[in-house]
Amino acid sequence: MSTPTHDRPWAYSAFPVRVARTERVSPGFVRITFAGPALRHFAPWGVDQRIKVVLPLPGGGLADFGLLDDPTPHPSHWYTRWKALPEDARNVLRTYTPAAIRPADGELDVDFVLHEPAGPASAWALAARPGDDLVITGPDARCGYTGYGICWSPGPARETLIIGDETAFPAIRNIVAALGAGVRAHVLAEVGDRADDLLSSTARAGVTVEVVTRGEVHGQALEEAVRAWATREADDARDLGEGFYAWIAGESGAVTRIRQHLTRDRGIAKDRVSFLGYWKLGGALVS
Repeated sequence: MSTPTHDRPWAYSAFPVRVARTERVSPGFVRITFAGPALRHFAPWGVDQRIKVVLPLPGGGLADFGLLDDPTPHPSHWYTRWKALPEDARNVLRTYTPAAIRPADGELDVDFVLHEPAGPASAWALAARPGDDLVITGPDARCGYTGYGICWSPGPARETLIIGDETAFPAIRNIVAALGAGVRAHVLAEVGDRADDLLSSTARAGVTVEVVTRGEVHGQALEEAVRAWATREADDARDLGEGFYAWIAGESGAVTRIRQHLTRDRGIAKDRVSFLGYWKLGGALVS
């Protein structure tokens, strides 16, 4: 654990960045590498660490709501000022998990899912070019370790179930990479296009990956895969107590239904299941 070396009023900072390069890693994903000297202070906590991408205004730039004050003010200050702005005069905020963080190089990668129809983030990512400016908020190494924005918390679990759609893929890859020795994981994922399967390659000893193809209803195939998994586990009489932990992320409705199935129908303790709604059918969760 690092020791704080800089007096900052909360666990995150705002990092001005610039697009360094873009890569279409699959039909449904654009990976954007952001760079900037401030990112040398970005804390590489990994797993499902959440950050906010502050998209530029339509004409470019950042509205004046105090985000770039130094040190970065607490969200109760800058967010209140942001919320008070007219909707068409404030920057769009979206939450992501970094695909990779390289503080020594002053770089950070974010994988953008290209939704149809395209929302503000998808549209921006498709049009992004090297040199474009924006702001990212995230953990600051100068604050020491706080764990703020991290949901993954398996405790002593030696068996884990990791569930998500495309929006959760960066977090899932990070989590699998961080698994301790002897921890088993079964990954259940849903994709709309098999060409967007960026997870199967993470399978290895102790880690199995099952990817299902989406049908007409988002999340339905994933829910069915979870039910099939739970039935198999029940037939095997596996212990799903303190030694078990499940993590679910993706479309909020599907995430909620999957959690209910595991806790209500399968009797898994609620404190052994973490869940995050990354987005919502019909609109974003972040406003």
